[in-house]
Amino acid sequence: MKRFRYLRFTLAAAGMALMALGGCTSRVAKSGSAAEQDSVLQQTAFVTDSIAFCEQKDSMLKCSVVVDYPSGDDSLSVSVRRYVVGELVRMYLPAMQEENGEAPVYKGSMADGKALVDFYGNMNNVYLKAQYAELKVLGIAGLSYDLSIRKTYETDRYLTYETSCYVFLGGAHGSAVCYPVNIVKATGKVLATIDTLKQKALQPILRRGVKEYISKAENRKIKDSDLQNMLFVEHGIIPLPATVPVLTPEGLRFVYQQYEIGPYALGMVEFTVPYADVKSCLTQEAAELAFE
Repeated sequence: MKRFRYLRFTLAAAGMALMALGGCTSRVAKSGSAAEQDSVLQQTAFVTDSIAFCEQKDSMLKCSVVVDYPSGDDSLSVSVRRYVVGELVRMYLPAMQEENGEAPVYKGSMADGKALVDFYGNMNNVYLKAQYAELKVLGIAGLSYDLSIRKTYETDRYLTYETSCYVFLGGAHGSAVCYPVNIVKATGKVLATIDTLKQKALQPILRRGVKEYISKAENRKIKDSDLQNMLFVEHGIIPLPATVPVLTPEGLRFVYQQYEIGPYALGMVEFTVPYADVKSCLTQEAAELAFE
């Protein structure tokens, strides 16, 4: 059974899907200066519709997709729609499982969130059924695909979206991923929070966070010297997570995917660091948003 590839997403594949969608600019003219428009976007709550696709056949097959889809026509809503489509492409099952798997391109209107979610839900369900047809002779208990792309937090200046997915395609266990991001309201862009040149300076913070996570998970005290044998790291250096850390009300949240720095049993290592501890390592934009 192939391992679930949490980084099996190429920017090229997502870019092709987004270009094919066409009409990805706001269709409603705005009035006032750019500064006034940004101010309105920042002060107005971001409105979404919760859209779901779910098909379940007894207890053997389940395919579920839930998306908080922007319902507005402003530039921020259009930008977040692009982000959502990129996540649906990234989480397309064949692309996650196969070296050359490419996601199908949705050619309908981006304004029709239900049609978009149904399109990718159906495509994943087709793949799931095909896998089950091959595996049922082995007595597989059931296959499942559960994807959610949800808005989890909002301030007047940024949104937090989180993509979570759990897949079981047989074998000893399923696989899960978690991709949170901050989206800046004024620009519609995903926020880069950490200065990647500060990896060395962050080592004490990363080691402390990982130790706290493992200590809590295993209900025992983990020492700094234990990490080398517990983690998949070279020369004792803990890398920054592939998923960009995100701003939260409590501090900067770090999330490592399964197998990223340790074995499956370690799970997704996650911890939140107070802003005061990472202030010098934040990008200028992230610092302005964190200390607003």
